[in-house]
Amino acid sequence: MSKKKSIIVLSLVAVFIILMAVFAVVDFPIGNTVYDYHGYAKTIKLGLDMSGGVSAVFNVIDDGHPDLDVRIDGTVASLQELLVSKGYTEATVTKGTNSNGMNTIRVEVPDVDDPETVLSLIGRPATLEFKLEESDTAEAVIIGSEHLETAYVTTDDNSAYAVGLKFNDEGTKVFSDMTSANVGKSTYIYINGELYTTVNINSAITNGSAIITSQAGYSFEEAKDFATRLQSGTFGVKLQQAEVRSISPTLGANAVRNALIAGVIGIALIFVFLAVVYRGMGLAADVALCVYIVLLLWFSALLPWVQLTLPGIAGLLLSIGMAVDGNVIIFERIREEYRGTSKPIKSAVKAGFKRSIAAIIDGNVTTLIGAIVLWAVGSAAIQGFAVTLFIGIILSMFTSLLITRLVLNAFLPLTAKLDKKHKGLNEKLYGLKRSASVEEGK
Repeated sequence: MSKKKSIIVLSLVAVFIILMAVFAVVDFPIGNTVYDYHGYAKTIKLGLDMSGGVSAVFNVIDDGHPDLDVRIDGTVASLQELLVSKGYTEATVTKGTNSNGMNTIRVEVPDVDDPETVLSLIGRPATLEFKLEESDTAEAVIIGSEHLETAYVTTDDNSAYAVGLKFNDEGTKVFSDMTSANVGKSTYIYINGELYTTVNINSAITNGSAIITSQAGYSFEEAKDFATRLQSGTFGVKLQQAEVRSISPTLGANAVRNALIAGVIGIALIFVFLAVVYRGMGLAADVALCVYIVLLLWFSALLPWVQLTLPGIAGLLLSIGMAVDGNVIIFERIREEYRGTSKPIKSAVKAGFKRSIAAIIDGNVTTLIGAIVLWAVGSAAIQGFAVTLFIGIILSMFTSLLITRLVLNAFLPLTAKLDKKHKGLNEKLYGLKRSASVEEGK
């Protein structure tokens, strides 16, 4: 790499770091629009322990059927899908047991102050039935927990708000038979045993999807409430509200502040350590770590799976340590190459990176496997740790094997020896030294 190319590369890397750091924290209006840009670091989703919110626990009523565990899993999935569809992508739904051994489902929604908001979001657990007669004792043709897959807000042909229904395979067949045989009649929708509304059957519906409209027209809030009530009746188990409580964000605020202080101090010490021990190579690693940090923050804000909890912060800090570990392995390999051979620094650097690849990949892949397992089977808190660790490890391999190498190779032409009088200038600058036997053999 020539000196000119080195200056261009280092300038581009510096500009990238500066711009990413600025856009991480600044807020500004976007042109003449009504939108504002918010620093991406400020948009990272926070978990319940960091931002506060609402936690609701429901007891699962055991109806004696053997497939209870399967239906609990289905209910957890339905609740999660419902919350995500309403924009609460950071909400978590988990199953567990209480002190009496009863199955429970816990719903945690960060950044919600009022417990009633959670109940209005997920709907109070209900039974949903479609009947062909207006009678409490009439037989239900459609049962929400058995036939209905989801309910949602949509629009009709006149662009008015309506409620959409999507049935599962069994529900598609049952609904098709019911509507085909009762065109022009009505179906009565019962929620928790009480008549909620009456819907006319205008045509046979055989594709598993239906739209419920109103002659007066639904407002968005009316359609949303109707869809929520229908959705709350699709749960595969009967739920009993056991506990709903608000969680203060005070602990989270203190944790964020303390984590930031600890992180800044730790990173500063790492930068100093690398620069002192490895000198020029350490400075190259410091630049690569700056790239790593801004990319880690950006991906944490961008990816929907990242929810920053206290374990998540631990995953971020641990991944930074993994990034440093990769650079240390590379630099020690470079030192070995330079110490034991008569290779010039450039060749020693090339050989050191080549010898380090296998060790770095092997070490990180084993950690990645552990993170994937924790992500797949761990609780919500453990998943927060696993997700941030997974992302951090991927980025650490990228920065240590590519960015550090790019920056270090850009440093070399700018610190090249000028004449014989300056022999050894490079090796001192990069913390390198030949062994006595190699020096004697020259």
